[in-house]
Amino acid sequence: MRTFFTITIFVLLITATTGYAQDTIKVQNKIFNLSEISGQYFISANYSENDDINKMELKRGYFSIKTNINKVLSARYTQDITLDQEGGDAGNVEMRMKYLYLKAKVNFFKKYQTGHFIMGLTPRPWIDFEQKVNQYRVQAKMFTENVKIMSSADFGIMYEGLIGGKVDEEYQKNVSSAYPGKYGSFSFGVYNGGGYHATEQNNNKTVEGRLSLRPFPGFMPGFQASYAFAIGKANLPENMSDFKMHLLYLSSESKYHVLAAQYYYGIGDSEGKYVNSRLQSQTNEGYSVFGELKIPKSSFSVVGRYDYFTSELSPDLKQTNIFSGIAYHFQKNKLMLNYEYEELPSTIDHIYEIALEIKF
Repeated sequence: MRTFFTITIFVLLITATTGYAQDTIKVQNKIFNLSEISGQYFISANYSENDDINKMELKRGYFSIKTNINKVLSARYTQDITLDQEGGDAGNVEMRMKYLYLKAKVNFFKKYQTGHFIMGLTPRPWIDFEQKVNQYRVQAKMFTENVKIMSSADFGIMYEGLIGGKVDEEYQKNVSSAYPGKYGSFSFGVYNGGGYHATEQNNNKTVEGRLSLRPFPGFMPGFQASYAFAIGKANLPENMSDFKMHLLYLSSESKYHVLAAQYYYGIGDSEGKYVNSRLQSQTNEGYSVFGELKIPKSSFSVVGRYDYFTSELSPDLKQTNIFSGIAYHFQKNKLMLNYEYEELPSTIDHIYEIALEIKF
């Protein structure tokens, strides 16, 4: 990657400082017209009462290159940048692959839906959608990822699309352009199951999907009802621990608010964390409520979230998280003051944080 990036910068410098030779123009067109480079980084200064630790850190980072190969095919490369927390390399900034896929536009019923296939290291159907509603990954991971039910990406193949064309342009411009299907959107895929940070431990594949419906696109385009599922085995060599997830989600978005509530019920998880000594997957349950109020005629938002999770792995295995914060928006970026209350079976922690999201 370092070599590729160096070569790319070298080519950019050459094309910017040389004349208008025909070959140079071709390179310019390939780089500037067909490719998009973007980044997203979460940096924080936080204090944990439980650990009595005051630190500045990189919470997460993403660097992406997207390229249109032709009118049908496109590709994406995204690096996941994080801080190593364990072993002799603790404190080092690590880089690993998050997405590396080929996308092909395929419309089976063009009049009623538009869609595309994605193959490679791809997003999983649910978390990618939720992060487009709750755009505060800088504050915390999404609910199912935070309690380690599943990760946000994996090796696999998926098909996703929009239902019934697109919602009106005013809504897309002023509220959200993510998954703008007039009557909703969908995503279905088959994955290894262990996530993008784990090697495949068995011969099982996980089937996952999401269906989101926008029942009132005319007078209430921001309201959506979603269902997501996953069926397979945990990523363990024994290939005997079940993983099943069912999730119901209601969301409402407008120029001044975002509200969302979800209920989760499942058996086991994708990694094999929620299994007993006989490798039998345990029943899990939980819910999460999120809200963002955008203060009119200002660049400020008030954000809050409540998560509750419990598992039959142990009568005491419960987890409660409460997040609250104030965000200042400038350009595409956010500066936040955050507070988190985390209650685990044997500990309670209070975390205070100043967080910055840098996005370009």
